[in-house]
Parts: sequence; structure tokens; C-alpha cells
Amino acid sequence: MKQQNIYKQPDSGKEDNFFGDRSVVLSKKQIAAVKNNPIINDLYISDIGFYPHAKNHIRSRKKGIQEHILIYCIDGSGSIEMMHEEFQLKPNSFFIIEAGEAHKYQSSDSSPWSIYWLHFGGKRSHQFKAFFNRVLHIKQSSRSRIDDRLQLFNEILTALESGFSIENINYANMCLNSLSASFFYIETFRMVKGYHNPNKVDQSIVFMQKHINKFLTIKDLADNAQLSESHFSKIFRNKTGSSPLDYFINLKMQEAVRLLINQSLKIKEVAFQLGYKDPYYFTRIFTKHMGYSPGTFLKTNNPQF
Repeated sequence: MKQQNIYKQPDSGKEDNFFGDRSVVLSKKQIAAVKNNPIINDLYISDIGFYPHAKNHIRSRKKGIQEHILIYCIDGSGSIEMMHEEFQLKPNSFFIIEAGEAHKYQSSDSSPWSIYWLHFGGKRSHQFKAFFNRVLHIKQSSRSRIDDRLQLFNEILTALESGFSIENINYANMCLNSLSASFFYIETFRMVKGYHNPNKVDQSIVFMQKHINKFLTIKDLADNAQLSESHFSKIFRNKTGSSPLDYFINLKMQEAVRLLINQSLKIKEVAFQLGYKDPYYFTRIFTKHMGYSPGTFLKTNNPQF
């Protein structure tokens, strides 16, 4: 990908395209549902992602945002400006920008940062105010369990990338408790690892993700799971609360959101990448599942990170 060495600094940030990036942005409707869910609404995620070697990554927000922003640097460096101070973020350090605070941050030109990041809120989030608005370093050692922390980030990303079922959203947000503890209570951070043996439904979701640019039928999915169509549909709905095809379409729309925000693609280009030859049909499907058209989404949802 060709990078520009000189660029303007827009107030709301620039459109990004970092090779290998991962990000998930919950819609306004999904966030509203999370806020009404007593299981997770006291500490929840609205956005999360990973940006590797994010050259030219910059954001400037004069009024801040509604959630707190955690930036965890694992490589390279960058700077954060707020409250008339500039803070340098380097590997194995993190910074939490408090909700509502004006700020600006950007990756280093000479050594672009690689960062995991998330936006989080909820009543309980304010209890960690002592950790906000300052650089905190994580000493790298055999006890620091940095790999475990990254695994937690990736587990949350994978859960949400697998679709916005209630189970996935609850799991991701409950994992946020462990992830938060890994930052706020470093000396006592413990993480138990286990082996995950995927079942037929999990395997089917992975199959969907690998074929996100195709149109799959119930027969395709059932054959891959080596089950009859009726039995496969039944166990899939019991586990996810959705039919296999609706779930697959939701995965496509989730990927459409990511492409529209992070890859700076036109609506027609996003449609083609997801296997829709007719952009107008794609727009109808997107509107039905997301509650607004792709054009409205682009106008009302500036890149959140």
C-alpha cells in the first residue's frame, strides 16, 4: 500500500487503511441494547480493534467522546495531547483518555505504533479514574503475562467478529472485566488458559467467515458440518438464536461496516467484495439489517478510531 509522507490533520481524523487491522464498531442500536442489559451495562465495550504499524494514524477531537479510550502500545511509538500536556506512548505502555476530554493523538512518523485499543463505558468504568489521563508502563518479565493480555484482546475481537448474538456480546463484555484487571491490577493479574474444542456450530461460523465473499446455502453449511439440513438448522438456532442464513448475512453486514470505516471503499466496492453483484440489492440488505442505509451510516458515523 502506498503511503503519503505529507497529510492534513482533519478535526475528526483521517480515513485509515492499515494492513492486518482488526476492528469492531457496535451500532447505535446495539449499544442501546447493551446499556439496557443488566448483565453487562455497568462496564461495556462500544468499539475495539488492533492497528499494526499504523503510519499516519491521527485523531483530533475537540469535545472528546462519550466513552473512555484505552490505547495499548505494543510496538513503535506515538503521542497523546490533552489538558495542555503531551504524553509519549512507547511499547508496553498504555493510556486511558477520559470520556468527554478534548484530545489529539497520533502515531510516530519514524516509528509508527502498533496498538490495541478500545472504547469502554458504564457506571463502573468511572471507578478506575485513578488510571486515567496518564501514561502507565507494564514491565516486561516472565510474570507480566503480556501474551495473556493480548489473548484477551483477541478473544474479545474474535467473539464480536463472529457475530452480534447476545451470547457473543455478553461474552465479550464479561471478558472486559478480566482485560481491565490485567491493566489495573498488574501485580495480581492471573489468567487461566484452557483448550477450546470447537463444536459444529463454531466450525460453521468459521466456515462462514472464510467464505464471507460468497453466497452460501443451507446445504453448503450443513454439508460442511456433516449434518442433515434440518438438524444443522436446529442446533444452530438453539446456540445462536438465529437461523444460519440470517447469521451469515449479519456477518456480511458486520464486514461491510468494517470495510466502509477502515478501508475507505465506496459502497459499490464493498458490495462487490462481499459477493453482491447488484449494489442496490446490497443497500437494501444493509438497511434491513443495520437500520440505516450505507450512505446514512457513512454520514453519521465518522471513524471512531
